[in-house]
Amino acid sequence: LFVFAFFFSISPVNAGFITITTHTSLTVTDNRIKIKVTVTNDGDEPAYNAQIYVNENHRIQVSPVKQILPVKECLDCEFQYDLVQTKHGRYPILISINYTDINQYPFTAATGTYYAYGVDTVSQVFGTTSNISLSRHSSLPLLLKNMDDKPRELTIQLVIPKELSILDKVKKIILQPRSELSTAFGFRNFSALPGSRYQAFFIIEYEDQSKHYSNIVPCFITIEAPKKFFERYMWYIIGGSSTLFVVFIVFQFLHKKPDKEEQ
Repeated sequence: LFVFAFFFSISPVNAGFITITTHTSLTVTDNRIKIKVTVTNDGDEPAYNAQIYVNENHRIQVSPVKQILPVKECLDCEFQYDLVQTKHGRYPILISINYTDINQYPFTAATGTYYAYGVDTVSQVFGTTSNISLSRHSSLPLLLKNMDDKPRELTIQLVIPKELSILDKVKKIILQPRSELSTAFGFRNFSALPGSRYQAFFIIEYEDQSKHYSNIVPCFITIEAPKKFFERYMWYIIGGSSTLFVVFIVFQFLHKKPDKEEQ
């Protein structure tokens, strides 16, 4: 019997005054997994059309829609899957909460956790990332380190909310023994509003002959308002103007005609 409740399962996302917190607990017995998801509105105004999506190895289950999720109230739902894995080890679970504000503007809260099938495993590959701010487009860095004495063929997935558009959702990388490697995932803002704060996370997976390994690396993305033209190019404008002014003065000095001598 395996029971998991990781800190990865708590994912605050700010959209105006709506703050969605998700807590997930997992129970695995034999070849079956039970997933309990509790969604709480910790904001200052109700959320609308709340719905839970659970993704286990591309098998998606969806909860009924809760039309109104008042402040400090919860949406609870349980999901069950028959496990079809052929290798023991640790596998990820992806969870997202779709909801809208009072104006029916859509938002997403994404989170992730994992469960052990059969014999649990601990990944020898780990990663580090950083929280970033985004207005139009950006990239999320990931530093990978292989602590093992064997090369590992990694599958890396970046999970972000639907409000953001990603360029490369999945990458495959070979990481040499006892080495590190830097990579990055580019994405842009599609519909996220300024002031929102989202959790994103990388899922790092690999296999050997008999077992499966996975690791989750979380971070936060804060949405900023796009800068106005002058704010974006202020130093270019100031620098260009200063350069032109200096060139003008030098030009005037070099081309100044000498005064005629008095007769």
